[in-house]
Amino acid sequence: MGQKLPKKVLITGANGFIGSNLMAHYKAAGIAVIGVDLVGNDSDIIAADIGNPETISQQLKDCDVVIHTAALVSNSIPDADMWRVNVLATRNLVVAAEKHKVRRFVQLSSIVAYGNAAEGELDETQPVHADGGSYVLTKLASEHVVLTTAANTAMETVIIRPGDVYGPGSRPWVILPIEAINKGQFILPAKGEGFFRPIYIDDLIRGIALAVSTQEASGEIFNLSCSGYMSTKEFFSHHYQWMNKSGPKTVSTRLALLAASAATTIANLTGGVNEASTATVLQLCTKSWFSIAKAERILGWKPEMPFDEGIQRSKVWAQEQGLIK
Repeated sequence: MGQKLPKKVLITGANGFIGSNLMAHYKAAGIAVIGVDLVGNDSDIIAADIGNPETISQQLKDCDVVIHTAALVSNSIPDADMWRVNVLATRNLVVAAEKHKVRRFVQLSSIVAYGNAAEGELDETQPVHADGGSYVLTKLASEHVVLTTAANTAMETVIIRPGDVYGPGSRPWVILPIEAINKGQFILPAKGEGFFRPIYIDDLIRGIALAVSTQEASGEIFNLSCSGYMSTKEFFSHHYQWMNKSGPKTVSTRLALLAASAATTIANLTGGVNEASTATVLQLCTKSWFSIAKAERILGWKPEMPFDEGIQRSKVWAQEQGLIK
């Protein structure tokens, strides 16, 4: 495998879960890196809106690689906002990156691109399917704008589809479940028999870094997930153990959908937000898992963090943050 380390990397969504870990990775590796987010700092993160990428034109000129992690990750945000951030801003950014001669553009997508109805082991040749709400649709559309731009330019592109990324700082798989359990509002559809595909954050970061530097990765799409799966009941049982509670409570998918619909209606009437929407319910019912053979063959990557250790690190972090006692 040919390796070409970047001279300087620009990371969007640099304050986010994945973006902040990528920033730390490149700093530790001694590679120049600059972050972009809506809120900046006094050192290495610039406050800017990627929907207007000319505000970061100098940074794009200075960097040979862009890793685009910025996105709205939610099943409750209005469709128009999801489209504006996840699709239109991505289109503007990738066009600007090509204009300013960025060598490689790495797009963080998601395994939701395969849709909720797909079953069995899926590799990167599996057709995508937008059957999971606006988040799924906009992740698919963001892939499309990257691919269509790349088709007519010399800029290299790589698309990453991560599995269920957990670890210290994970909002959907650590923070939100703890909050819901504390409120007595956490239930699992499909009797807890849906498939969960956990990948620890450090393993994902290592895979992204390999996708950045491996020359043969250009033009490719990669699943970065665990090998196989576990049930949602097994995964979330750890959160209950952390809190000395029994659970999780499991119900039929039909009952979970009714509860989610009612909760969303109440949230809309009261001005609140309900992340446990019907789209989230269907996501937790999926019966698919992901082949990582392509990432192993081309990138030389496979996950290394044992699940028991990764989930223990997540617990320790939650304790340090005061989320659990």
